[in-house]
Order: sequence, then C-alpha cells, then structure tokens
Amino acid sequence: MKISLLSSPTFGRRLKPSEEADYCTVLKRGKELAGNTGNSILIVPSPSLPQGRDINTGVGNLLDKDALDFFDFAKKYWGINCIQDLPNGRYIPYNGYWRLYSGSSMDLGSQNINLELLTKELISKEDLNSVVSQNFFQDKVNFENVLNQDSPMEKVLKKAYNSLLKADTEPKRAMLKELEVFNIENKSWLEPKSIFQALKNQYGTENFRVWSETDKNLYNPEKVSLDIRDKRISEITKNHSFDIDYYKFKQYLADKHLKLAKSELNKRGIKLSGDFICGFSWDELWMRPKAFLDDTRMKWGFPAPDLNSEEGISLLKEKASLYAKRYDALRVDAAWTYVNQPIESVGSKKIHMKNYYGEKGLNAIEEAIKSVKGKDYNPENIMYEFIAALEDFRAIDSNGMTNPLMKNKNKIYSANDLSYHWGSTQSFKNYGWSKTLYTLGTANHDQIPMKIDFASSAKREAQAEVLSTLLKIPKEKLSDLKSFIKAKFAEPMRARNNFIFFVDALNLDGRYKDNTDRTKDYRLKIRSDYQDIYFKALENGEGYNPMDALEKAFKAEGLDKKEPELYKKIVKYKKILEEPQKNILIKRILAGSAAALAICFVTLAAVKYHSHKKEKPAEKQPA
Repeated sequence: MKISLLSSPTFGRRLKPSEEADYCTVLKRGKELAGNTGNSILIVPSPSLPQGRDINTGVGNLLDKDALDFFDFAKKYWGINCIQDLPNGRYIPYNGYWRLYSGSSMDLGSQNINLELLTKELISKEDLNSVVSQNFFQDKVNFENVLNQDSPMEKVLKKAYNSLLKADTEPKRAMLKELEVFNIENKSWLEPKSIFQALKNQYGTENFRVWSETDKNLYNPEKVSLDIRDKRISEITKNHSFDIDYYKFKQYLADKHLKLAKSELNKRGIKLSGDFICGFSWDELWMRPKAFLDDTRMKWGFPAPDLNSEEGISLLKEKASLYAKRYDALRVDAAWTYVNQPIESVGSKKIHMKNYYGEKGLNAIEEAIKSVKGKDYNPENIMYEFIAALEDFRAIDSNGMTNPLMKNKNKIYSANDLSYHWGSTQSFKNYGWSKTLYTLGTANHDQIPMKIDFASSAKREAQAEVLSTLLKIPKEKLSDLKSFIKAKFAEPMRARNNFIFFVDALNLDGRYKDNTDRTKDYRLKIRSDYQDIYFKALENGEGYNPMDALEKAFKAEGLDKKEPELYKKIVKYKKILEEPQKNILIKRILAGSAAALAICFVTLAAVKYHSHKKEKPAEKQPA
C-alpha cells in the first residue's frame, strides 16, 4: 500500500466544506453591521477573466466556466454581489495598444461572443481548438487572437455565419428568426453602423473624412438629400451585403451572450454592472452629425456631443437605454463631462474651452434608464464617476456639494487620495452625504495597484496617520506596507456601497494600465490557478482578507463589544484564511503519520492473526 501524505499540495488554508455556510453567514452579517448593506462590487474586466486551457482563446468571457467559478469564489470568500465590467464596445487598436476607453459606445465587440457556446450551435470543437491553439499566453490577454480582422476567431465566426445561413436544422432556423427580430428592434443604430463598417472595408480606413463627398456626409441631411441617401444605401447594401449582414450577426451574438452572462450571474445572486463609457465613437458622429458640436472634440480627442441640442440629448438617451437593457447597474464613466464638458477646437491652433450643461445630460441618462427599468429602477445602481482634476470639475464647494451632485446621485470614489477631508466614510459624512450617495473603494482600474503605489514611504506615511484616526489603530502598527494595505481594505467596509479591483484583491504582480510598455496595458489576465495565488498571498499577509477588514471595522465602530460572539467568529475565520502553509503541512504530516501508524497496527494485527491460524493444526475431516 502506497501512502501519500502530501498528495494535494496547497497554499494557505481554504475553507472546509463544513465551514463554508457558517463563514458566508458570518461575512454577510458582519458586513451588514459594519454598514455594507448595498452593492459590494468586484471590478474585473471580462477580457482578464480566467479560462481553462482547452478554451483559452486569449480573451476572457463572462460565460466561460472558469469565469463563473471565479465569480462563485468571489461571492463566497469576499461577499461580492456585483461584478463591474469595463467597456464592452468594439475596441479600436492603435500601435498595438487596445484602448478600452476609446472604443465604440453603443455597439458591442466580438470579445463578448463565447466561442465554446457556439460549438453547441454553429461550429465544431475543432474550430474552437483552431483559435485556442494560436494563443500562447496564460496570464496575458491576447486581443489579436480574437479581435483582429484576420484573427483565428474572425475566421471561425465567418464559418459560423455561413453555417447559420444554410438553415439546415431547427435550431438554426430559430436563430435566424431571433436575428431578424434583433435587427428590427435595433435598426436605428444597427443599420447605419453596419453601413459604416461596409464603407470602412471599402475605403480601408475608419477616417470617413477621406471618403467621397456623398459617403462621408451620407447621414447629414444638410449635405445629402434623403433620396440620394436611400439610393446610395441601396447600392452599398447590394455591393457589400456580406459585410453588412455579418456585422449584424456578430452584434446579435454579442448581445445574446452578454444577456446570457447577466442571467447566469443573476442566478448566483450577483448583479452585472456595465461601464457607460463617456465618449462616442467616430461612426456615431458620422451617423448622427447633428448630435455633435462642429469642428470640436472632447479633451481626449473623441467627438463632443452637443447636449444643448435635441439630437444630442436623443442620442444620449438611446445610448443609456441600450446599457439599461444589457446590465443591472451602470458606472457612468467621467460623469462630470456631462456637467462641465472639456472641449478643444479642431485645427492647427487649438482653443481649449468648457461647456457647462448643469444636470441636463445626467437627467437625460436617468430618464432613459427609468423608462427601461420601470419598477426595478434603483438610483443606487447608477454610479457616477466624478473623479477629476480640480481645473476640470470640483465636487465640493462652500455648501459642501456642487449643484449637480445635490440630488439623489450615487457617486463612485476611491480612497486612493485619502485625507482627513476626503476619501473616507467619515469625510463624506462630514459633508452631509447619506450612505446612499456614494460608493467607496480602495483603488480602481485607472490607478496603480496599492502594493506598488504605496511602496513609497511619503504617501503611505500621510495616509497611515489618517487611517490610524479613522480605525483607532496605533500609527506604529501601520508602519509596514502589508499592515497599511490591510487598513486600506478595512475603511471601505464601512460604506453602504463599496468596491475592490481584482488586482488588489488577488495581490497580482504587475499593473493593469499605464505601463511603460503600452503593449501591456489592459492585458493583465487572471490565471486558472488564481486560488493558489490568492491563498499564497494571504499566507504572506497580503491579498484581500475580508474578515481582517471586518475585524478592524468592528473595532472602529465598537461592534467587538456589542457583538462579541460574531466578532470571535470573524477573528477565527481571519486566522483560518491566513494560516501559514507550513502549519497546514505539519498538521497533514501528523495526521498522515497517525493514519500510517494506525494502518501499521492494523496490518501487524492482521499478520499475527493469520500467522496464528496457520500454526493451528488442521482438524481432521470425517471420512
């Protein structure tokens, strides 16, 4: 008999099945008492989600099994009830850099299509493998393998579309009917965008300003009459029917799979939050020119919507309606740009200006979402990002809050710039904000991971003093980086709505964006062995331990005295998650040794018994 004492090497101490239910109960009750009774958000961009080796296309997907397992893990261990994805539009590459916040705002990118799901409908497993076999990265997002026009995935999707057109099975015929309904329901934006894609392929560029006079002004009624437009669209449709219909097919699949992902998360008790990207793409300017300012662009170079025009407000509402249909909640990216829009003139001499719209744009977004959600509308599920440079937007004035923030708007902030006057539950309380009016987290996707950002002593020193006061922890106990980061995790635990970024939660190495090498931006990927990575981090006193955060929050609020039994359990589970690997190995060795010793005793007893039987004279059988 072969006895293996360490047959399943592991890092840290995972919960035993017998502990999981109690752990989840303690975590839920602890968070409620600490004040976290609303959204508990994990920010994780879907391309960065883990994938099994047999389906690793290079770009994660919300419907991948490993991704859904990761969400289950996040809910169980961290108490997450909402997943915040980053923009899901078509990413537009620039010099090898896939700029997630410079993509399209209304249509969806192919990264939302789950290729494995199509093996049940339109493609073979060999087709899936032809994409997987071309990806050689496990911890890096390979956008090129999925999104390039000549990528392996594009080839398979075209094969899937041609298979659908045969309509040789009942499921395919049903899918064609679904596609037809989708095209009708989304005609207002889908048709012009499909025409744009056809013309982009014809001219070999998305820069419509170099197209023919008719084509570049096709949807501008002041320059092209309706008769000429209809005639030209008929020509384009006839000459580029495959490009147009194939684009619509991909939009249909992306929309369908995104909604299936939302449904899967909802079954798990988790909301899906979308990133309502602040910009519009150039094809949206082309198809709705009257919705934008002439010869003007936003601060970051994309089209500037004219929110004083009926067309501008109409387009903004249509965009908000699409997001409301696709997601349970929304993060309104750079929401301050709808209030105080930063713009510059186009030309050799740039003139920087600002358009003040007040609450006009924000109200339009809310009206559209209310119209879609109906009785399910919840203002806390719209999270407005008002983080901006002071010259662009000031969230605070002499009255404690600038006018567009006075009403019921849930503002999302990070504690990255924590001070006595900002970035904590106490500072916001001092401004008179109720807990429903903000969402607070440690650091977001725009910021440097904490273990890198706070490695410098100066910034850490200043914030450690603030945390010492807020959490009632002696400052000397926050002198090292690990203790400091644990305290940073604790403060947002007291917010009604809070968030954490996946890089900080798992204590991953590297940065998500703004790397020196731009080819690394937005490419950090969660490996399939994320649990080992996480528990190893906990063993080292790093990573996100929600029970440690609760322990600190309970002490700060005096709940350790008011709820002593619950507090004891919080401390117990905190220690379990951080139990060093060597202690577990010793226990397993001792347990294994005891088991081995018991087996030896049983074996010796059995040998002795059989030896005794063998030595006993055989009884004579009757004749």
